[in-house]
Amino acid sequence: MKISALRSKARRNTLEVEHILAAAKTRAPEVKDELQRLSREYGWSASTHLEDGTHVVPLAKWAEVAGAYAAEGIEALAPLADAPGDAGYVIGLLEELRSQEALGALITFFSSVMARPATAPETAWLLVKAYNHLLCTKNAVAPSQDQAAQVRSFLARVLAVATSDAQVAWVAYALRGVGDASSIELVSNLKELPYPYESAKADAIQAIRRRQRA
Repeated sequence: MKISALRSKARRNTLEVEHILAAAKTRAPEVKDELQRLSREYGWSASTHLEDGTHVVPLAKWAEVAGAYAAEGIEALAPLADAPGDAGYVIGLLEELRSQEALGALITFFSSVMARPATAPETAWLLVKAYNHLLCTKNAVAPSQDQAAQVRSFLARVLAVATSDAQVAWVAYALRGVGDASSIELVSNLKELPYPYESAKADAIQAIRRRQRA
């Protein structure tokens, strides 16, 4: 995503989060300044709701996180990951990067949540979905043995605080990329899930066994 394209989309009010993230991925230092300029010029919101309660896309916050990465790399995201309310934006950007470095950053930045998911359940479930996307979909990142073990342990912990069928299913989905024999047992012992998650258990077990044979 070129600077000129960002400007054009902002002017036409067609700029979306995916465009901001695409610009960040270029790692062009000037992206940060341009995003800040556009944010001021067009009055982008840093929150999901305006004063009158209207729901909006928080483009200003996405611009802040994307600009930090574009200018200084993944390490610049560390303080943002610790900032109240910013975890979701950092997770969203790292998920989009789809790299070994991004996977390592998720594990490092959110180690306390992974150790105690009940303390930050909203962030924990964002991580579950991010790990599923990074490790189990097309062009998946190949985790190291240590990374796989850390994610696997986290998924077992977060399963204990699941409160819906969807959350149970998302754990099963994410285990496809890091599961081992203990994970097969864990998934096998899950309750049967209703539509549209009825195949989550079988899909997870099949994927784990396929990985073990590879």
